[in-house]
Amino acid sequence: MWAALREARVQRCVGLGAVALALTALTVVLAGRGGDADATSMWISAVSAFVSVCALAADLLREPAADPEAGPERRRRAADELSRAVLAQWAPEARRRRLQDPAPLDVRWTRVGPPLADHEHNVRPGRPVPAPRDGDQRLDRIAGTFRDIPSRRLVVLGGPGAGKTVLALRFVLDLLGTRRSTDPVPVLLPLASWEPGTVGLRAWLAERLAAEYRPLAAVRGGRTLARELLDEGLVLPVLDGFDEIPRESHARALSRLNAELDERLPVMLTCRDEDWGRALGEAGGDVLTAAEVIRLRPLDPETAREYLESTARPIGGTRPNGRPVTVWTAVLDAPTAPLTAVLRSPLMVALARTVYGDTSRDPSELTEPDRFPSATAVEGHLLDSFVPAAFADEDGIWRPDAAHRWLRCLARLPSGARATWQLGWWELPAAMPPWLRVLGPAGSALLATAAVLVPLARYGGGVVGNWDSVLSAVLNFAGLLAGLCFGLALMLPAEPSAPPGPGQLTRMALTMTGAATFLALVTGWCVPPLVSARLGAVITPRPAWFLNGCVFGLVLSLMFAVGGLPRRPLPLSLPWTGSPSGPRAVRALGGVILFAGLASYGYFRAAVPAMTCCLAGLLLTLAGQPRRGARGVEPYAGPAAVLRGFARGLGRGLLACTLIGVCAGAVVGGVTGAFAAYEIHRPAGARTTAGAEVDGWRLGMTDGRRSVESVRPRRVELVSRTALARPFAVHQGARISWDERRGTYEGTVRIQARGDRWVLVWRGTPQSWRGRAVDAHNLVVALPRDVELWLVHRGTGAVVRDAVEPFVAFGVLVGAIGGCASGVCLALNTPADTIRAADPPSTLRTDRAATLARSAVAALVAGGGCLAFISATGRGTTLGTMHTEVWVPVGTSALALSAWGRLGTARIWLAVTGRAPWRLMRFLEDAHRRGVLRHSGALYEFRHVRLQERLAARTTEETAAGRPDGRAPAPRPRDSPGRHQPQP
Repeated sequence: MWAALREARVQRCVGLGAVALALTALTVVLAGRGGDADATSMWISAVSAFVSVCALAADLLREPAADPEAGPERRRRAADELSRAVLAQWAPEARRRRLQDPAPLDVRWTRVGPPLADHEHNVRPGRPVPAPRDGDQRLDRIAGTFRDIPSRRLVVLGGPGAGKTVLALRFVLDLLGTRRSTDPVPVLLPLASWEPGTVGLRAWLAERLAAEYRPLAAVRGGRTLARELLDEGLVLPVLDGFDEIPRESHARALSRLNAELDERLPVMLTCRDEDWGRALGEAGGDVLTAAEVIRLRPLDPETAREYLESTARPIGGTRPNGRPVTVWTAVLDAPTAPLTAVLRSPLMVALARTVYGDTSRDPSELTEPDRFPSATAVEGHLLDSFVPAAFADEDGIWRPDAAHRWLRCLARLPSGARATWQLGWWELPAAMPPWLRVLGPAGSALLATAAVLVPLARYGGGVVGNWDSVLSAVLNFAGLLAGLCFGLALMLPAEPSAPPGPGQLTRMALTMTGAATFLALVTGWCVPPLVSARLGAVITPRPAWFLNGCVFGLVLSLMFAVGGLPRRPLPLSLPWTGSPSGPRAVRALGGVILFAGLASYGYFRAAVPAMTCCLAGLLLTLAGQPRRGARGVEPYAGPAAVLRGFARGLGRGLLACTLIGVCAGAVVGGVTGAFAAYEIHRPAGARTTAGAEVDGWRLGMTDGRRSVESVRPRRVELVSRTALARPFAVHQGARISWDERRGTYEGTVRIQARGDRWVLVWRGTPQSWRGRAVDAHNLVVALPRDVELWLVHRGTGAVVRDAVEPFVAFGVLVGAIGGCASGVCLALNTPADTIRAADPPSTLRTDRAATLARSAVAALVAGGGCLAFISATGRGTTLGTMHTEVWVPVGTSALALSAWGRLGTARIWLAVTGRAPWRLMRFLEDAHRRGVLRHSGALYEFRHVRLQERLAARTTEETAAGRPDGRAPAPRPRDSPGRHQPQP
């Protein structure tokens, strides 16, 4: 019996049966009680909907059924699918490089022996070295050469631009063309993303295969399908660019190769000559065991001539050998020495073909000795002409001269600490001036916040306090921008790091308190809180709107600083990326939250919570979709690790934000209260005594407390706001927002103190409020200055206390919301693995999804914290609608402070200044498609380092004419060999 209960089908039946019994029992109990039939129906509907959502979540989380096919057959089928995917990936690349138009450049090679290769009796045990035959050492024989090696291990050496990558590409396509179903699938993988010091060869290969070819990420028996294919010998790794591994890791990488390769895992490897020799020296003379090593030879003049003439346009006539005369015939009949030297490089021959494939150019100019006195001059000319030629086609959407100018500007961007130029899209904000790196994200956060708050204030039914005028809104947002700029510049850490420690938190507290003290001094001088400090539903002078915005900006910056958001963020990944069931769990969670939002609106008409839940649920559902090439730096650790991260961030955020918020609030309240006490206790004139009449108000005493009464009739309105439990009185036409007019009164008005507040005994409509005391805070604020000072006169301690208490309460609110935001930031802060990423666009898409999910969850959790805070303090507090006005910007501002958000500002800046097109990412991908750029993980590289250096160099004409950037590039030393250098 117990064994049967362990079956999944039996467990589902038992669970559904228990839920059905519970639902039946609930129906019987509710029906037996009688009462309201609508309430009973509502409960039954709610429980039924909840059961439906649970069933949907269970279905989403359920693991797929086991594949009934045998393991070998499944792996064979997966290998066949992989071969088709590899062909679909690299055949277009071969066409872009024009390898079949009409034929690849015939690069030849020679075999290399010790010390760069193993002993011959290890490479070919018991076999003599085959005598070279005509045609054996050609590009089209590379696949056959590999098959003749007993160990199936081949190392290809060559200098920069020798054609190693093209040979590897041709090797993959040749093997795919003759592959049988039992043969391994050749897969071309750049080695730059391998970190041999931390990841084994097989583990890295499995990760790359699963990232590049998503079906291989399926898990069976604890292993991915990619790992199964590797272990069964159905994958042949073609590892391009051993020299692109950091030099200090070369020896470790060679050791890993020898330790993990076997007869079931063949390999082909490319590397530069000098780097291979250096790696063997650092490894103590060790070599790649049993591997054949070949070296690519420079092109001979006849090979270069045959290739260029066979790809050039004829101009009429025939040569003695019967071939047509082309634009290259006269040039190559009598080439200059510099041109002959340049055309020994396959890279330069390929550039020459591209540049002079355009009918507007004539290669005869290369023979002019005055223009091209050296090989360097010829190379520079070809490099300068390559980009315009690559973009010169009728179907292109970019002008060649514009593309050349944009790539020049991009080539001059700094590359950080990397040894060679590589461009990450998240590094583009570094091209902006320092002031714009702060103002840009702050402005984006302001726009995102305004896009949410303004509609809520206008149409949200009072959940957010509206501004009393357009000018007040402008001043408020200007203050928010100023506070954000100050906070982002001085409180956020510069680089991504671990959560801030005690030292950083202390600096944040001092910065926040110092800024708050300055704002308190300005507030106390301009608008001291004579009545008492109130943060919502109060008449606000124009200067106070700006100062309030500054405070909000500082508070948001503090929350993000405690949460660990940096000024230069890295792309984010999704914490559930590495889990086979993680995306399904996230989609299920998104569905539950979406249902909760719809239910809250349907049953309670709670618009803002419902909208937040629906948006968060939708974004989580989208973030849970499978993503190609998405991978985080940290391995997947399960929901428990995410919850532990949230708990740590929540505790840290609650403690830090509450302490800093309360301290800063106490300082602000104390300083402004001191100004108010000084103003109240200044010597009064003779007019301000009991019984006097001042500016239309008679001063008096009521029950031993000061009061004032209007001499002339005045029109007063009783208004209410959704966020407040009780209505309040205002003068007709007062500059304050309200949601509903409850009644009016016209006559003499008496304002008096009652307890710790000022009230008015209502004598107008509606009848239900007549004779009841209503809040008269806004009537007191609108009194003439001398009348107000006389009415609010009280002890210094009471004045300061009335000013401090609301700000301290606001500090507690900041702690609650900041703790929630910090917890979410820490739990969902999974940096993307930019080295092992599939390509830059996939990293951008994943960061966008992670940013949207993090912002939505942060707003959702912060909103829940606010609801708990409101439940604990009640709706009648002096905080008014501060809860909503603080937690809503938590989600919107987090968007602008992400790598994706900052990229938007950088793209606008680069486009406006002429350094890049508006559709920058599309342009970069088009440059990659045209062979100008290439991918290295999530980074862009130029096709060759010499092309980047040439583009980055400033010409004499350009210096004279000036450019949008207006700065000369810093001198770039040539990169030391063997460190992340692109290949042709």
